[in-house]
Amino acid sequence: GFSGIKVALPSEVTTSTSFLRLYANQIRAMQVYNGETDVKLPFAIMTSEDTHDKTLKLLIDNDYFGLDSDQVVLMKQEKVPSLIDDKAHIALDEKNQYKILTKPHGHGDVHLLIKQLGLARKWNDEGLRWVIFFQDTNPMAWRTIPAALGVSADLSLEMNSVAVPRKAKAAAGAIMRLSHEDGHEMTINVEYNYIDSLLKATINSEGDVNGGDGFSPFPGNANQLILALAPYVEALEKSGGVVGEFVNPKYTDESRTKFKKPTRLECMMQDYPIILKDRPGEPAKVGVTIFGDQPYEETLTHRMYAPCKNNLKEAAKNASNGIPDASAASSELAIYALNSCMLRSIGAQIGDPVECIYGGITQTEWPHIVFSPSFATTYSDLHDRFLAPDQVVVNEGSTLVLDGPDIRITKLELTGTLVVRAEAGCRVHLEDVTVVNEGWEFQAITENDVIEVDSIDETDMIRGYRLIKRAEGCILEFRSPGEHNVVHHSQSQI
Repeated sequence: GFSGIKVALPSEVTTSTSFLRLYANQIRAMQVYNGETDVKLPFAIMTSEDTHDKTLKLLIDNDYFGLDSDQVVLMKQEKVPSLIDDKAHIALDEKNQYKILTKPHGHGDVHLLIKQLGLARKWNDEGLRWVIFFQDTNPMAWRTIPAALGVSADLSLEMNSVAVPRKAKAAAGAIMRLSHEDGHEMTINVEYNYIDSLLKATINSEGDVNGGDGFSPFPGNANQLILALAPYVEALEKSGGVVGEFVNPKYTDESRTKFKKPTRLECMMQDYPIILKDRPGEPAKVGVTIFGDQPYEETLTHRMYAPCKNNLKEAAKNASNGIPDASAASSELAIYALNSCMLRSIGAQIGDPVECIYGGITQTEWPHIVFSPSFATTYSDLHDRFLAPDQVVVNEGSTLVLDGPDIRITKLELTGTLVVRAEAGCRVHLEDVTVVNEGWEFQAITENDVIEVDSIDETDMIRGYRLIKRAEGCILEFRSPGEHNVVHHSQSQI
C-alpha cells in the first residue's frame, strides 16, 4: 500500500509526475488550447476527513501546480454511520463503544456537495456549458475527455459516460439500457456486483459472460462523466443533489441477516440519470462513448482506462482470473503503451513491446514515452509536433520525454534516453538528432529485495519495480525564449 493520499502518487516514475500535478497540467494546457490567455477552468476536488488536509497541503506546497488558488475548490465529504445487520442497527467503534463507527458515503456525494456550495449554478452563470467528472487515479482520463466532449456537443447529450470494452466478472460497472415493464427506459451504470444476477434474471441464464470477441456485450464504465451544465443545475435544484443509496454487505450465513463486518450506505455519482428527470414529451438525452483499443498486442489493461487502485496481491489475483489488474504498474505501463501506439499510428517507427513480470504479473512494456499535457494536449497535436513522423525512430527499451508547448521534431533516432524540456516561449526544433546512450530501465523488485524493505521506496514497492538510470541520459533544457534548433548531434551525450 501507499501511506500518502492517492493523488500524491507518481502517475509514472520516469518523470515522477504525481496524479494531481498531471491533472493540473492538463487543465492548464486546456486553458490555452485555442490561444486564449484569460480562460480559467474551475477545478473541484472532493476530499474526505482523511484526505482533506493532506490534499490542501499538497496544493499549497506546490503553489497549486501552476493553477490560481481561486480556481481550485476542495469539497469535503462527511462520513455516515455503519450498519451491522439487515435491521440497520448502528455499528459502534470497537475502541470506543460510546462512538458510532462511520465510513465514507460514496462518490455520489459529489452532486450533493456541488449543490450545497452552489458551484453548478455559479459555473452556469459564468457561461460554462459542461461539467466533467473523472477518477482520481486514471492517468488516461484526459486522453478520452476531449473526444467524448465533442460527442456530447455534436449530439446535444445531457449526460455522456466514457466507457471501454469490459471483461466479464471484472470489478467494474457496465453501462446498460434498462427497460421497465411500464415502457420506461434508462441508460445507466449497473454496478459489477449486481450484473451477474441481473442478467441471469432477465436475458442470459449464464449471467455475466464474455461474448465471441472475448468481452462482455456491455461496455465498462470508466467513471468519467460529461454533463450538460444547464440540465445539471435543474436536476440539482429538484433533487437537492441527493442520489439514491444502496448497501452491499457480506453476510455471516445463509439467513442473510447479519453482516460479516460493518457496512455502509453508499451512493454513486454515475447514478445521476435517476435524478435527471425526463421532461414532458422529451426524454433526457443520455449516451455513452466507447473507446476501443488497437490490437498491437494482447493485454488485459486498456490503454485509455488504466486506473491505479489495487495492491500487487489483489492485482495478481485479478490477472490470474483474466481480468484487468488495476495495479500501479499496469497503470504506468499503459501510459507508455498509449503514447507509443499513438506515435505508430501517425507513422513513427516505435520499438516493439517486450514481455515483463512485475509483482508476479505478466505485462507488456513499450518504450517509455512521456508527453506532457502542454506538448500534446490531444492526439491531433502529434501531427503538428512531429513534422516527418516516418523519420522518427524510438528503439526498443528507450525513454523519450517531451515537455513543452513549442517543441517540433523532424528527424530523430533514439537508442537510450532523451529528455527535452522547453519553457513557454522557447521554440525548439529537433531537425536531425541521433542519440545513443545506456539509458534508463525498470528493474523488478525480487523477494530478496523485499527483505531490505527499508531501502526501497514505497512508490516502487507498490509497482514491483524501480527505475535504474544506467546513464544520466541526454537531457536538453531550454529556458531562454526564442528559436532553438538542434542539428546533427549524434553523441552518447549532448
